[in-house]
Amino acid sequence: MTTYKSVKYNISGADLTGLTAGQIPNLDTAKITTGTLADARISAGSVTQHVTAYDDNKLQTNVALLGFKTAVNGSLAKYNLVDQIVDEYTDATGVDASASTNELLTAGVYEGGATTSPTRTHDADATGVDGDYTWFKWTDTSGTGSYSTNTAETAHFLVIAGGGSGGYAAAAGAGGAGGLRTSYGSVTGGGLSAESQLSIGAGTTYTMTVGDGGTKPANWSAHHGTAGGTSSLTGSDITDITTVGGGVGSGYEYSVHTVCNGGSGGGAGDPNGSMNDIEGTGTAGQGYAGGESGAVAGNDGTQAGGGGGGAAGAGGTGQHAVAGGTGGAGLTLDITGSDVGYAGGGGGGSLVSGGTATHGGGAGGATPVDGTDGTGGGGGAGESTSGKEGGSGVVILRVTTDVTTAGANLTLQSTDTTASTANPDYADMVVLMENAAGTATLNTDIKGYISEDSGVTFTQGTLVDEGTWGTNKKIVAFHDLDISAQTGSAMCYKITTHNQSAGSKQTKIHATSIGWR
Repeated sequence: MTTYKSVKYNISGADLTGLTAGQIPNLDTAKITTGTLADARISAGSVTQHVTAYDDNKLQTNVALLGFKTAVNGSLAKYNLVDQIVDEYTDATGVDASASTNELLTAGVYEGGATTSPTRTHDADATGVDGDYTWFKWTDTSGTGSYSTNTAETAHFLVIAGGGSGGYAAAAGAGGAGGLRTSYGSVTGGGLSAESQLSIGAGTTYTMTVGDGGTKPANWSAHHGTAGGTSSLTGSDITDITTVGGGVGSGYEYSVHTVCNGGSGGGAGDPNGSMNDIEGTGTAGQGYAGGESGAVAGNDGTQAGGGGGGAAGAGGTGQHAVAGGTGGAGLTLDITGSDVGYAGGGGGGSLVSGGTATHGGGAGGATPVDGTDGTGGGGGAGESTSGKEGGSGVVILRVTTDVTTAGANLTLQSTDTTASTANPDYADMVVLMENAAGTATLNTDIKGYISEDSGVTFTQGTLVDEGTWGTNKKIVAFHDLDISAQTGSAMCYKITTHNQSAGSKQTKIHATSIGWR
């Protein structure tokens, strides 16, 4: 048997460059103590397996939120970043109307809504358009008017009764204005807050009655004329709106009477009369009292009657040896789109100087003036010619020309923004939404899509809840949506809502941001 002896070689410092890979045994990496390994000898997986992936989703959402605030502060319709857009819907310029449906924008918020043009039947004496509104006016006192619509709507109203007539005497009182009630403006007659709008029902016929102005006294011995006529707006499904006619102005009265009371009260007449200082009272929420007469002392040439009350103020007191009382102020309203003075009291009588009047009230004095028809103004007081008639009343409705009903399903598609590099592979979306009624289920009742070819192709993302920003308001988003199957650079988004119903499920969109890379 041949015996071999193992031999141990010391190769330190030897030239090993000629060794083949097969001649090199397995080597413990701990023994490699010098030199640099080439990049090509280290696999990518050998490095990345030790790196913790960075999740930038929150950062992307926060950038979008900052973009929303910047857009708001700058009043920007559409805010463009590098490969990102932000739209706070300050107007509709960032939305493609031709590709969107039922997009209803109200005060910077989109929701699904349908707009219709109602069929309205009426016999108004005048009608007109003021911006987005249409108004209907009834002034005919000879019969009733009517109005109906095939679509439920809300309506502002103005209902004014006829004004009262002025009295007949050298120092007669003036007629009070017809009672005024309105939902349009800051106040109604008598200084109350304006009333609520009417809810007009589909198919209901509403009746308008316009009160005539009070008739003037037939002669001096009659002393006073008649009160104004009642005006009203009535219907089976509303609380009727009724106003009281203006009170009459007193003359040189011999007997007690109550016709000086009304929507606004008539002014007190000649203080030497047996019924001294009879000024009428107004009706709460419709007008004010008439004014008192001047001092008893003196004669017909120096005494003065009180002014008629108006919708916004009481009639003035007659000023002895100076002038008749001024008519109480009425209200200036632009319910028809132009400023018109309504329901002013008439001016008191005096041979020195008749009382002045505004807002449709007639001036008093030697040549008194009728109240203006269609305003409910009170008639002026007079002597040489009879006290004058009150102005007739009016009924006005103001409605939106087109009726918008919320609760429809929405398709909201943006206009295009050009990507800095064509054919991006990934996209993100952040949406500020509101559950105005009910709760929308993400990806069922609200969905989000991204397109890079101007909406020819859309890829849907999976929206997730990323927090709240107010009551019933949520931040929803998706990130890193793979859109690599698409081609193009015309970036846009689409948001759709589903299963919407007014008062049951109404989903609103306050702002949207998308980004891509």
